[in-house]
Amino acid sequence: MKHDSDKRRIGMIMPSINIRLEPEYYRTPELSDFNFYTSRIKLGQVTEEGLLGMEKDVAHAAEMLRDVFPEAIIFGCTSGSLVKGMDGEKELCNTISGICGCPVITASRAVLDALEELDARKITLVTPYLESINEKEIEFLEEQGYFVCGARGLGITDPEEMRTQPVEVIDRMIAEADTEEADVIFISCTNVEGFHICDTLEQKYHKPVISSNLCCLWDTLRILESHVRIDYLGTLMKDHL
Repeated sequence: MKHDSDKRRIGMIMPSINIRLEPEYYRTPELSDFNFYTSRIKLGQVTEEGLLGMEKDVAHAAEMLRDVFPEAIIFGCTSGSLVKGMDGEKELCNTISGICGCPVITASRAVLDALEELDARKITLVTPYLESINEKEIEFLEEQGYFVCGARGLGITDPEEMRTQPVEVIDRMIAEADTEEADVIFISCTNVEGFHICDTLEQKYHKPVISSNLCCLWDTLRILESHVRIDYLGTLMKDHL
């Protein structure tokens, strides 16, 4: 077993309300050669105003991570990395990479990379978000050449309500939104259930299922040219690393 000083170092910047991203990665035995170091940025209610307000903390969060010399930084907020469109996503990456001097993987960019890798153009989208944020996400995806065939959101702004939604709620949203036309199902948000259920959902809906946290991990491993393989997290992790 490697000592901590010998492990690969991944930085993560995430909203203060997130309870899922770190535990999901640390519960994955195949990632034992990685250490994940986190800086948090303040988010209260999950609204467009709240997401935009996180920006003021990004540079400071990056400065704190710079001191551990990470190989890559994950910006672990899907809606927060797309709320200002692709130009906003690029600006976010430039800010963080300019401070830390390493690649930056935003959740929204990771999803785009995963969709391209899966050759999926038509998407079933499920989220916990308000309709106004869903509209921003659909616009973001469709501006990049994708088509959202069906979408469902829970209309939640309260963090505790958002992060404690059970698997059954995610499954129900998919059942309501999915169509035969869709190539892929995307569970959006780094603070909802999704990471460990993609494989089971794929067996039920007979198409690839991806989540924000899954895409962030996959894109990071890909960029770092890691040889990690995880067979039980769905098609993306099993067949595309």
